[in-house]
Amino acid sequence: MTQPKRKKNEGDELVKIIHETMPGELVKVLEYGIQRFIDAELSDRLGVEPYERSKDRNNYRNGYRQRKQPLSTAIGPVSVKIPKLRKGSFYPSVLEHYQRIDRAMISIITGAYFNGVSTRKMNKLFTDMGLADIDRSLVSRCASQIDKEVQTWRDRKLDQRYAYVWIDAIYTKVRTERGVVSTAVLIAIALKEDGHRDVLGMQLGNSESHQNWKGFLQSLKARGLERSELWISDEHDGLIKALHECFPGQLRQRCIIHWMRNAKDKVSETDLRWLMPRVKILVNSSTKSMFDMAWDDLVRDAEARGREKLLNWQKSTYHDIVIYLDFPPSHWSKIKSTNPIERLNQELRRREKCIRIFPDEKSCTRLMGAILQGYSDDWTTGRIYLSNPIKTIRENQVSQRTDSALVRDVLQPCSASSTELQHVAKR
Repeated sequence: MTQPKRKKNEGDELVKIIHETMPGELVKVLEYGIQRFIDAELSDRLGVEPYERSKDRNNYRNGYRQRKQPLSTAIGPVSVKIPKLRKGSFYPSVLEHYQRIDRAMISIITGAYFNGVSTRKMNKLFTDMGLADIDRSLVSRCASQIDKEVQTWRDRKLDQRYAYVWIDAIYTKVRTERGVVSTAVLIAIALKEDGHRDVLGMQLGNSESHQNWKGFLQSLKARGLERSELWISDEHDGLIKALHECFPGQLRQRCIIHWMRNAKDKVSETDLRWLMPRVKILVNSSTKSMFDMAWDDLVRDAEARGREKLLNWQKSTYHDIVIYLDFPPSHWSKIKSTNPIERLNQELRRREKCIRIFPDEKSCTRLMGAILQGYSDDWTTGRIYLSNPIKTIRENQVSQRTDSALVRDVLQPCSASSTELQHVAKR
């Protein structure tokens, strides 16, 4: 009697591969991991595991085909097998993401090479990446395809309303006719009504000027964005002015982490010993009452020490940093600062390290756009960042109005006449 095939124990297989791997051959482990990821994605699509019988399956596996070109990775080329189906075709998502960003890296590095940005180091990098024999026509085709994909993503229609929008900029170096210049990459990310995050867009500018920020915000508006319940940004005059002009009357929260750093500039090094612990208590407040108490303590200490510069600055910035307190407490950690977009900025900086200087603005847009498009795709189809954000915001607003009404009722002056009060006093 024929024995049914048994599914391999993936844990045991991985341990076996690690034991058999010689030093310098970690590529085998990576190859195994990528292949398992591809097989798991196919199982999810088919609704059944390999060799599993089920009435619910919608297709059948039909062997594998070897990918023509191995994946180029930092530890060496990785051979990948792509599953085949009896009906239709299947292409792993991990390879789609790899192709988009890897093509961007190839086109930028080779673009830098052909424009004379680097010398022997670039040749060594080509060899390490397995690109020593790459030709210019391939680079041109890669660049053209990526530019088209990125531009389509940047021009896509946006939702009319978002729960929150974070805006920020990072700086990178780009070679121009005037030489190497520092260039701002303006970025906006948002929380959609369904609770998923998304990258709204990006734009290059020679600085974070009012004109550049206004152009970027107007482009978001032209693509459909009308309102955000709250905008979160740092304290940049050009950005703030542009935001008020493009989206008048909408609320903005000043990043409280940047505010905390700015506080250091208002006092001497010696004063930081008493100031920073109090500021951190304020920033980490979990309730409105705790925030108010921490603020009062901070003001009281500054007055007692005669720190007029700090006091005046506190009073002028108070209303910029307390906006988040009127939103749901469960959202505070996400909306009181620009940390959500700062983490994305860190990833962009990590990716651009090997470039150092972009050969031109187009190559900068190509790489930054490809990376941001990848995050946009992952976020909009991945896990929920905040559940039902708009509904939660509305419920919080109703709760706050109810609490305010109760306070007014309690504090309402007595309506008794003076004659009645005299009778009570006599008693």
